[in-house]
Amino acid sequence: MLVGAGVVGSLAAGTPSGAATISVPTTSPYYSLLAQAVQPSVGYGANVSGCVVQPKTSCPGAQLAGATLREALFDYADLDGADLSGATVALASFSYASMAKADLSHTSLTGISLNYVYGPGLSLADSSLHLGSIAKADLSGADLHDLNANFGAVVGTDLSHADLTGANLSDTDFNGDDLTGANLTGANLANGDLTGSTLKGAVLRGATFCNTVMPDGKVRNPRKGVCPGQVPAAQSGKPIPLPSSNVFYPAIHALLTGHQVHAGTVVQGCRIEAYTECPGARLRGADLQGAFLAYSKLDHASLAGANFFLGSLAFGSAVDANLKGIALGGTSAVGADLAGASLERAQLPLANLAGADLHRASLAGADGQLSVLTGADLRGADLSKANLSQASLAGANLTGADLTGADLSETTLLGATTTTANLANATFCDTIMPDGSIENPTLGSCP
Repeated sequence: MLVGAGVVGSLAAGTPSGAATISVPTTSPYYSLLAQAVQPSVGYGANVSGCVVQPKTSCPGAQLAGATLREALFDYADLDGADLSGATVALASFSYASMAKADLSHTSLTGISLNYVYGPGLSLADSSLHLGSIAKADLSGADLHDLNANFGAVVGTDLSHADLTGANLSDTDFNGDDLTGANLTGANLANGDLTGSTLKGAVLRGATFCNTVMPDGKVRNPRKGVCPGQVPAAQSGKPIPLPSSNVFYPAIHALLTGHQVHAGTVVQGCRIEAYTECPGARLRGADLQGAFLAYSKLDHASLAGANFFLGSLAFGSAVDANLKGIALGGTSAVGADLAGASLERAQLPLANLAGADLHRASLAGADGQLSVLTGADLRGADLSKANLSQASLAGANLTGADLTGADLSETTLLGATTTTANLANATFCDTIMPDGSIENPTLGSCP
């Protein structure tokens, strides 16, 4: 996910007259994201220690230790063996990059995308991964010991024989991962979701389980309320005032004021848990905040207007479902089958739909700011008048899609297929096109 000048500007400009405001505490998982969003970014095409920061760049073995790489675009880049240890990497994208044996140890990673990365042997030891997305990546044999990945998403990824000793994986989606032979000794899995993952031969000695959804969908060590050690330590700094006009507001407000629907809760006749089968369910307007519905069957169901903030539908199915006006902010739907679904006017900011099947789906008028649609199938989809500003559509298939009047400001289309797509009256501003060129570049902020 990428944050550009529009989001930075709205944070820095103060609260608009009459707008509601919340105070984001230093304990919030979103705090570091907001703090980074107002810091200086690295320019597109900037030369950092001999490496040009842009998509498709070739920097194997680059020496970027301690570098500041906010908003860096390294999609499809060659960073094999690169040294990024101790770097500040925020609001950046590495989708489809090759990062075999790259060193990202002792690194601060905030709001980054490592989707479809080839990184066997990569090191994230002693690093922090806040609100990051790692989907469908190859991290086999990676060193992730003592990684702090609280409130992240590592989905559909090969972590076979990886070292995750002492890692903090609380509140993290680990759906569909291959953890064969992985070492999770002493790992914190509180409120984590391991649905569909493979743990064959994995070492779980001393791991913390509390409200942990296991690979078969069952909850291990269920507990009411907050799990021990689940609340993150306060970060340095002061609480950040956030106006309701900001793209982050709905998800953060939901996290601060809403209540998670615990696994096993029955809502309007549907049991809310992983692998549930509720085809045709009537969940219109339901409160499903934080619901674990990975691998669930919701085909032809109605969830119109439902509150599904901060939840998971990873690898689930909602074919031809009515999702009009649904709030999916911060929800993971990686690899989900949403073919033919109606998502008109849906709230999708910060949603992770990497690799999702959305062909024939309607997202007309949807708010998809900062959403991740990397590698998604959007053939024939209706995206007319959708707000896709600062979203990642890298590698997406948009063949025959209708993007009439869509906002593509600061959107990444690198590697996307746009054959026969209708782009009439779409807004282009600092838009990264499929070939890597910049459409309508501007020195200021996009509208």
